[in-house]
This record gives sequence, C-alpha cells and structure tokens, in this order.
Amino acid sequence: MLLSIIPIIASITLVCATPVSVQVEKATFKGDFDPHLGIDKFLGVKYAKAQRFRRATLSTYTSPATFDVSHFGVACPQIPGTNSLAVDYGIYGTDEDCTVMDIYRPHAVPRGKLLPVMVWIHGGALTQGAASHFPGTGMVKESTSIGLPVIQISMNYRLAAWGFLGGKEAAANGALNLGLYDQKTALQWIQKHIGAFGGDKNKVTVYGQSSGAMSIAYHMLDVNQKLFRGAILASGTTTSVPALAPEVYQNVYDALVARVGCSGKPNTFECLRTAPRDVITNASVAMFGQTELYSRRPFAASIDGDVIPASPSVRTAQGKIANIPFITGNVMDEGTIFVNPKDISTTAQCLSFIEKDYVGRNASFFNDLTSIAKLELLYPAVPALGSPFGTGDEIFFGSQFKRTTAIYGDIHFQYARRNFLDVAVSKGIKSWSYIFNQRNPANEAWQGENPFVFMQVSPSDTSLYNLSKEVLAYWVSFAHNLDPAYGKNPKWERYSVGRKNLQFIAGKSSMVADDFRKAGIE
Repeated sequence: MLLSIIPIIASITLVCATPVSVQVEKATFKGDFDPHLGIDKFLGVKYAKAQRFRRATLSTYTSPATFDVSHFGVACPQIPGTNSLAVDYGIYGTDEDCTVMDIYRPHAVPRGKLLPVMVWIHGGALTQGAASHFPGTGMVKESTSIGLPVIQISMNYRLAAWGFLGGKEAAANGALNLGLYDQKTALQWIQKHIGAFGGDKNKVTVYGQSSGAMSIAYHMLDVNQKLFRGAILASGTTTSVPALAPEVYQNVYDALVARVGCSGKPNTFECLRTAPRDVITNASVAMFGQTELYSRRPFAASIDGDVIPASPSVRTAQGKIANIPFITGNVMDEGTIFVNPKDISTTAQCLSFIEKDYVGRNASFFNDLTSIAKLELLYPAVPALGSPFGTGDEIFFGSQFKRTTAIYGDIHFQYARRNFLDVAVSKGIKSWSYIFNQRNPANEAWQGENPFVFMQVSPSDTSLYNLSKEVLAYWVSFAHNLDPAYGKNPKWERYSVGRKNLQFIAGKSSMVADDFRKAGIE
C-alpha cells in the first residue's frame, strides 16, 4: 500500500498555457494546452450530478453550453487524514456535488487516430482522496516519448458516509455503494464521450491503488461488464477487506442518526439527507475514530445485489470474475501504514489490533486457540522477520510493530493477491503479478509504486527515475497491447508460468518465485 505524496507537477503554475477546446454533443469544453509538456488538460469535467444519498445522474449536453475546464474541480467530502496518508485533498475546495474527472491527452494526436485510455481510481480507504492528487501529465508525456501514447483520466467519487453508508434504510433507498456507482457512471461517460477527446472507448484500462484497486475488483464481479477491457490492481483485490450485507452496518447507520440529531424522526433517512453537511462530517469523523465500536471501516462497500451482486469472497471462489486481462501487485511492506498506534509491544496487543478489523463481523478466528497458536508460530515476535522486511533488528516503534504489520499485510494484501491470481489461472484469465520492492530514500522506507507510475520521481536520482520509466512503460504497454511484456526487458511472464512475480528494484528488476511466507499466508 503506497503512501501518498503531494504531486510535484500539480504545484507548478502554468504561465504559458493556451486554450484548447473540445466539442461534446452541443457543449464546448475549454481546457488548456501546455506547450512545455505538449499536453492538453481538461480539469474538473462534470461527468454526473450528485445529490446526497442519491445515485448520481449522468451528465447530458443537449443544449448549447460552454464549460471552463481549465482548473481542478472540488474534492468530495471526506474523513480528514489521521495517519501517514494525511493529505489536504481539499486544496481546491470540497462539495457534495463532486463527481468530476480530469482528462489529460497528448496535444499532437493525429486526426482520426484514437488512443488507449487509462482511467485512474484513487485509493484512501473509501474515506479520502481526490482526482487532482495524482495528475496525469507525467504519464502522458512519458508515454508519448516512448511511442505508446495514452489518454489519462482521474475521477472523483463519493467517499465515507456520503459514498458508503450501510444499514437497512440505506438499502431500502438505493443508497448503498454510491461511490462505486459514481465510478461506474464515470466509466459510462467515458464510453459515451471519450471519442471526442481522441480516446478509444474500446481500449479502456482501469487502474487503481488500495481501495481504488478493490473498487475495480468489485466491478470485475460483473462477468459481463463492458466498461473496460483491462485492469491494473495495485494493493487490492476482491477479498482484501470484507464486503458484507448492509444490515451488518446497522449500528453505524443508527449511530450516525443519533449523532446528527435524527433520532425519533419519522423518516431518519430523509433527516440525514437534509442535515447540515458539517454535522454529517463531524459525526462521521467521530465514529471513524472509535474502532472498538465500529471497526476501522464503519463506511465500507456492502453487498447490494447489483454492483456487488453477492459476497466477493464467495463469487471469487466460484470463479465469477470478468474474463479480462489484468495486472495485480503489492509493495513488499504492505500493512505498515495501517498499524496505529505503533507502540505495539506484546502478543496481546498485536492480536487485539488485528481483531479490531473484525468488530461486528461475526468472525470466529480469534476464538480459535489452535489458529492463534499457529499464527504466533508462523509469525514469531522476531523483528528481523517483520515488516518493513529486510530491516534487521531495528524495531522502529513498539517491539511487536513489525510482527503486527507483517500479519496485517499478509491478511489484507498478499493473501488476497495470490488468491485472486490462483482463481484467474484456474479460469484461463491472462494475468501478471508484481512485487514492488524499491524504497525511495527521499521518503519513508515503506512507500510504494504510485509516484513511480505517475512519473513523480526526480530525474536527478537517475536509478529511481529509470525505474519510474520502466514501470510506466509496462503500464502503458498493457494499455496498448493487453500485455505488459510487449517489447520490454526483463520479459514479464504471465502468472500461470510458474507462479512468478516481477520484482521491481532499481537497476535489477527480475522474475522471482511467488512463494515468500507461503505457510503463513495460507
């Protein structure tokens, strides 16, 4: 799981930008051409209209209108960052009607030539994030320079209580998984309109990280989906976190009703719909901090019978995933940023932290003394065996911090990745796997691949910059050819060939067996 950083490119003031326009039906979108980068940018494009606790409605352009899309749009309301992922996503403002996307394309697209489209779905535990945080300028510029140009799109979608409220009332009013429906609506907008921007609607690749990757995996539960032809899942698949029946989250709904002051109202759902936004925000933040009552995910994806048709774990086990090529991978040290507080020093504290993920989930694992004993045996309290891996006896924080992060990372990320790949192999679905095992000295030791994918690594660090170019080349090759190994070295073998990962390390990436911590992960 990657630690987000403030984008380098987003902070640059464009003094030489000139207007550029695109006609979409009867509407004109006025963006900017950056001659220095050779990129057209259309920012804050409104793909849908969002109202609180209602599914968004796709934007239409039946009347003449002009839209200024030369500036980033607002972010969605969210839970402020409280851990190392803390970023001011609201630097361009926030609003509940936040369903916007940013579109980046090469300026010199030959007339009549349609380019592959790469659609980014950001992570942030379904509670944080914004399209503007990872601009696509670096990706588009580099893809063009290597002869594999793409159009890059980043989208907002509703988060936290606004996008992922559970409970029977939310289910009855069609308000489950609104963030996922926003993503689907954005992809529908792309299918309908990306041709006007020079994009090929038949060559859409979705890529995302953490909860963004999990969101893509949920969309892949629709075996007949036609909105994208390929996927790149960074740090997340269908089974990374529980997606449960909406009634499991009834205590969350009831608590929100009480905190907002809607208790006793004849229609608590409509009361929530009309409550002041700040009241909803304050209540959500307070609940998010009470893991003993609501777990670490009070606002989460639910089984709604549609976008998530049934238990993702069950459907995955049954092989009911879309038959499309995909890449999936993790950083080596998954889990480290999620372990808070970090002063875990005893086995009891370690198990208590892991258990908080399952509050109210009817999980029986922690009542099984045999399983607990086996877990303790396979993940011993030895700092040299914990995560961040390869850091010897250094404990960083509490003496069992590294043990806890190793267990957490394997439960939520490494197991989920292997399980998803094994199902794909059994179904004959083309798939590739990677482990990102490169640390950036400019940042914390367990940061991952996102700055590399978006070309946000300083060119002054030659080895890391070259790794960024390497990763980017695989990604855009996949978007063009549905094969990341096309003309690349080292050759990236499909996962079905010996269950191997491409391990990304600056200057020495290579194929390695995917068998680390096999017994513990199983």
